[in-house]
Amino acid sequence: MDNKKADLIYFALVIFVVAALPFGISAYDRHIWNQKIPQDAKIFNLTGHTRKGWVFGTIDAYDVLTVSLIPKEFTPPIIKVNKGDQVVLKLTSSDVVHGFSLKDFGIFINEGIHPGKPQMVTFIADKEGTFTFACNAICGSHHENMFGTIIVNA
Repeated sequence: MDNKKADLIYFALVIFVVAALPFGISAYDRHIWNQKIPQDAKIFNLTGHTRKGWVFGTIDAYDVLTVSLIPKEFTPPIIKVNKGDQVVLKLTSSDVVHGFSLKDFGIFINEGIHPGKPQMVTFIADKEGTFTFACNAICGSHHENMFGTIIVNA
């Protein structure tokens, strides 16, 4: 009988560790990102998805799996900042390896944005105007949707 109790306790402990691990990793990730981001920066989270393009925030796993079943309207993101703002783009991928380029500010990510491995882009919006960012890695049949706009106001 004691072996059954010990086995049950060990089993519960393993289940607890396995269930708590993603929360611990997420908390650690937030802690590390917060150390890297300047306090006064304008922060934008963008997720790349082959069919949806760049979208604000994250894409749930359910949306990744059902995207072909439920057609959604494509709306490229528009980021508005002021001249002189420090801008931080936290880029993630929900499906395949994506690239990123914002050529007017000399930003190119050629090594790829891999699913589950976010990358951060930081720059000073020192030019006024409308600028386009895009995926610079052929990522699928809807690659042409992988773009967005940054508007820098005076």
